[in-house]
Amino acid sequence: MKLRCINIVSRAPADLTAFYEKMFAASATELVPGRWELKIGDVTLVFTYTSGNVVVPADSCGLEFEVENVDGEYERMLSAGIEISAAPVTYPWKWRAFAVKDPDGNNLDFVQYVGE
Repeated sequence: MKLRCINIVSRAPADLTAFYEKMFAASATELVPGRWELKIGDVTLVFTYTSGNVVVPADSCGLEFEVENVDGEYERMLSAGIEISAAPVTYPWKWRAFAVKDPDGNNLDFVQYVGE
């Protein structure tokens, strides 16, 4: 079994899509009006419209992306104008990471294993 797709609903899916395109330096495809798909490795992020108010609790589950160079990704995203609250940190369990919130408040972590 492998994860294929993550669906993210939003009241402003076009804005959310533009944010993720900038964050990943990739282009999404609008397959049908109001539904965008953005392929990231083996997983596709899908952005669709909802008329309801989406409330994301501060301690909610988020998305975690493993990258080859967390400091490089941090610098690239800063250069792209993405707001990041803190620089990467290395945790005692040997993962280095930084976090971003998307325009809807979803938690996104970018991580790199730095252990032996």
